[in-house]
Amino acid sequence: MKTQLKNAVVRTRFALRNVAGKATAVSLTMIGGTTAAMASEGGSAASAAFSELSSQASSMASEAWPVVTAIVGSLLAIGLFKKFANKAT
Repeated sequence: MKTQLKNAVVRTRFALRNVAGKATAVSLTMIGGTTAAMASEGGSAASAAFSELSSQASSMASEAWPVVTAIVGSLLAIGLFKKFANKAT
């Protein structure tokens, strides 16, 4: 366990020596800070937006089901008609 920790520390130090490693460390720190700040705000606006989106999606889905069933039914009817028309000739 100690050797794994030492290896991780050495890799981290080596990564921070080049520019890409520093940029990665800075971006990860910024993302972590932003996430912590957003979590502390409570997210009431985000939860309200997602609940509104959910209700709109469910209403749109309920309006779309009759159209979807009509299309699928008509495609099945056309397919059966073609099948029986080919057998008849």
